[in-house]
Amino acid sequence: MKQLLLLFTSVIALTACQSKNETTTAETASAQIKVDSVTYSLKTPPKITKDGDTVITSFSVKYPKLVGGDEAIIGKINAQIEQMVKDQTFSMDDTIQTTKSGSIEHLAKSFVKEFEDLTAENDDMPIMGWDYDGSGDTLLISPKVISIYYQVYSFTGGAHGNSTITYLNFNAQTGDLLKLTDMVSDTTALKKIAELKFEKTQKEFAKDNDFKYDRASYFWEKPFYLPANIAITKTGLLFMYNPYEAAAYALGPISFDLTWQELGAIAKKEIK
Repeated sequence: MKQLLLLFTSVIALTACQSKNETTTAETASAQIKVDSVTYSLKTPPKITKDGDTVITSFSVKYPKLVGGDEAIIGKINAQIEQMVKDQTFSMDDTIQTTKSGSIEHLAKSFVKEFEDLTAENDDMPIMGWDYDGSGDTLLISPKVISIYYQVYSFTGGAHGNSTITYLNFNAQTGDLLKLTDMVSDTTALKKIAELKFEKTQKEFAKDNDFKYDRASYFWEKPFYLPANIAITKTGLLFMYNPYEAAAYALGPISFDLTWQELGAIAKKEIK
């Protein structure tokens, strides 16, 4: 009996030691990760219109590139970030028909060429330069999670430009993109908690900006829904609705956060 007890105790000690070693390894790997960036910019020479206006079309991107840590995992994450940047480049305006494949340089040159082709085919139309500006960085690097944001402003004519923010969350130990169900155990409960926080923050926003909060002005007469963009941060989850996703353009982007305390037991320990 004593031998069996000693064996059982040894197994527990070994398991605890292995768990501690795995945690230490993960913490060491995350500590080794540094943030670099990929940048590219292209700008046309100034063009003077017949009305004397100066027109310039510009394209610029800057997005995070991770270095250090496990080479395979970091390479996997970087590839997904780069693809997201390409996907976002021309998703904001139906005017742009350029393919999303190829290098960032190719996409930038295609953006400028399409502007030049459009103006060449329409000599009588008012000329306004196009603008594309994408920039991003990391939100969190931990032993469990790596999260990033990427913000884009694009103008290709019209009454105003368009802007959007994209969040990506990665499993720091595999490089896999995390889904909402990887973050919380109960999405129905999350929706209820988030709706209460959304209304609270929007009522405060309305009061601070001297207008009356009206629930009918949100979600296009549909029930509350979670945004597509949810980021994992050090303190909890950050929710972002881009313009038009939850309300009229005039209200701009809408964001709010839920802390780990507010999320309670539904927040999965794998991301905290």
